[in-house]
Amino acid sequence: MAGDWLCRGVDVCLRHRHPLMPLWESSRPVNRDDAGARLAEILPDLLAGNFDSDLIEPFAYDAWLDRRLSQGEDKTWLATQPLIAAMTCCALLGKELLRAQELEADDRAAKAKGFDAASRGPEAITCALDRVLQAGDGGYFGSKQALPMLIEALGRLYRSDDSFDGFRDIVRRHLLRIWPVEAGDEVLGHTVPERRIHSLASANKETGVGRSVLNGFLTEAGAFPPDDTRADARKTFDAKKYKPLLEEVPTLVGPTAMRKAMGATLVELKSLEADGVLTPRTKVATIKSPWRVSGGLVLLEELERTAILLEAGTPGCEMIQHVHKRVGLSVGQVIAAIRGGRLRVGKRAETFGYHGLVVNVAEVDQSE
Repeated sequence: MAGDWLCRGVDVCLRHRHPLMPLWESSRPVNRDDAGARLAEILPDLLAGNFDSDLIEPFAYDAWLDRRLSQGEDKTWLATQPLIAAMTCCALLGKELLRAQELEADDRAAKAKGFDAASRGPEAITCALDRVLQAGDGGYFGSKQALPMLIEALGRLYRSDDSFDGFRDIVRRHLLRIWPVEAGDEVLGHTVPERRIHSLASANKETGVGRSVLNGFLTEAGAFPPDDTRADARKTFDAKKYKPLLEEVPTLVGPTAMRKAMGATLVELKSLEADGVLTPRTKVATIKSPWRVSGGLVLLEELERTAILLEAGTPGCEMIQHVHKRVGLSVGQVIAAIRGGRLRVGKRAETFGYHGLVVNVAEVDQSE
């Protein structure tokens, strides 16, 4: 009846390899603590071997706990942690690992499995958490139900117990690295000041843009590999890095809105795109709103800045698109000539936007 056996986490006598057995129970402390009287009661059973059990092989966890209790010795990383927190978290981590493997959460096996990771420190603990949280598609399960026992213990049962702070910080830091937690949410007692991780699902909710559209933009931008098969809720990316993209996508427009904004026909817009004068925000063919209105307006402002205002019906002028049709110069070549000062540009007062920009026919013919 060694004193260190009174610790609730001790399960076996290392010398005899015999599991520790409960000898008596009593609801009254004064009776429960009267060892002489209780031993006298159970003496016949002791002599008859009724407390004997099959021998068991001690685990590394059992040897670690025995040395720490009996000799105050601990050569593992757990020496940096209070004993009650170390014991509790070994058991909880082990149970989570066994549950993830769909194995029975035997108490001794759980302690041993959790100790194998926890004794080697934060990196090994993080790897163990990954084994619990990783889904079959390569993503991470992102809800509290994915880590129920550790979350319950560190987030509620021992929330105010600072002896668990070491383990709590390790688990929290890892969850914040992989979970799409919204700013203002709480993770193990810590309120998240800003979002660090987005998922395709959370980005859809935040921006209102369809998931397939977001997936196209983000994949093109390098947030996801082209063959990424993770579920939308587990398809995560760096929220800060791709924040400008998420802010821009809802402002993009389709070709109809784009041409109306800059006063161009659909044919003119397609020519500007084909020659690289205007470039859509994305080349993904399935995305129907790829245009920045600002890009079209910048081009229009540039060309109109040097344009000569013409009266209605001024002869000898033709639209930029017509030059392409008449003499075979590309729209890009015509605009390059305007920018280079080789062609003057005029602006028909009665026509709005790009469609009202013209060049002199004679000058075009001379420049060929």
